[in-house]
Amino acid sequence: MAREARIELEHEREKLTDKLEQIDLFLQVMEHSDERDAAYKKLQEENEMLQQQLNEERKQKAELEMKMNEMSKLSAGVAKKSSEEDLLKALRTYVNRSKRKTIDKRAFAKTATLEIANANGLDLPEDLKAAIESLDDEQTDPKVVNVSGNYNDIHDNGGVSLSNKL
Repeated sequence: MAREARIELEHEREKLTDKLEQIDLFLQVMEHSDERDAAYKKLQEENEMLQQQLNEERKQKAELEMKMNEMSKLSAGVAKKSSEEDLLKALRTYVNRSKRKTIDKRAFAKTATLEIANANGLDLPEDLKAAIESLDDEQTDPKVVNVSGNYNDIHDNGGVSLSNKL
């Protein structure tokens, strides 16, 4: 009976040892699980923070792209307007200088100016249009006026001295 009791107690001890090992193993798993949960929670927080940074950077990128597009449009508009203004100024100068030329040259200047304006899609101001249209009109010969006499006599200006002549 003592032997049977001993065998039974040893058997019970083995069961308890196995159960203790299982409990130790379970505790280790729970420890690792807690560590894993803490690591997971930390990763979630980092992920949320990175997601917020990404959203902010996307927003900043969108704003910068919008500003860049606006600046590009503005510079293109300024460049176009500037080049149009420069071209109009050059055409105006050419037309004004062409007024003193012969009729054939004025007719050529009129044609050339209109072709340049059309090729560049320019909207000519009314005064320039009128000047261009009148380029090939017949003009009377300009009158040459010669002035002779003493400047002081003409203007009766006693303050001008002729002694400073070169």
